[in-house]
Amino acid sequence: MKIKRFLLPVLAGAMLALQPVIAHAAPAQPSAPPSQSAAAAASLCVPGTPDAAPATTDFYDDNFLFGPEKLPKAVPIGPLLADYHRFGALTDSVFLTQYGNDTKTRYVYPPALGYVLQPDGLPIKFPQQLQPGTRVDRFGSPGTGQFLAPLGTPFAQRGLPPSNLNTPTPEIAHEDLVPLANYHVYCVLKPFGVDTGPIATWFAQPSLGTQYVLDQKYLPQGAAATVQWLLDNKFLVEERPPGTGYGDCADGRGEDACPRP
Repeated sequence: MKIKRFLLPVLAGAMLALQPVIAHAAPAQPSAPPSQSAAAAASLCVPGTPDAAPATTDFYDDNFLFGPEKLPKAVPIGPLLADYHRFGALTDSVFLTQYGNDTKTRYVYPPALGYVLQPDGLPIKFPQQLQPGTRVDRFGSPGTGQFLAPLGTPFAQRGLPPSNLNTPTPEIAHEDLVPLANYHVYCVLKPFGVDTGPIATWFAQPSLGTQYVLDQKYLPQGAAATVQWLLDNKFLVEERPPGTGYGDCADGRGEDACPRP
């Protein structure tokens, strides 16, 4: 298709009009080196220690597998239990029959590390690198802890039994102090790899939240795939949970005396 003669001056003028803009465009600013960017993100982490809580002594129906008699309402646990029902739509006896072992003394966990399974039986998971400044959390001690979740994931989406809401003694938890429901918040200081994927529906809960599972293959040779190793080797640092005070800004009442960055 030929361009009509009267259009040529219009097109030429448009091209000339663009030239000054192109000629005077500001040069692109160099991006910060990756190491500096990572350090800047890690600087947002504020080390802190969660408040100790008394060990759970009153259990629902006098069975520690059922969790505390009264579900925690205090921050930071209370907000994570919104719309949570410990037995789902089941009775306590049916719940224990469905998810307990033959002697009903412990729980049976889902296969394949708790990932949602594909029709062929393989877990839905993929490798991911957690970057500095990322915040994660878990219900459980760091010593043998292999599982993490994005900060603030509702309890009902984690595929956990109600016993994870118990607060164990320091001797059982192998910790100097144990926070309410043994809930811990961590901030990533150095990048490290995990497997990540959706959590299987289990324990009468909808689940389907995201889990991060530690695997030695993503860590330096000789590393232990535990939260404690990541803490000891400065890949993670513990923080005070949101709403309970923040780092050195917390006052004696557990309130925030300064905001998060």
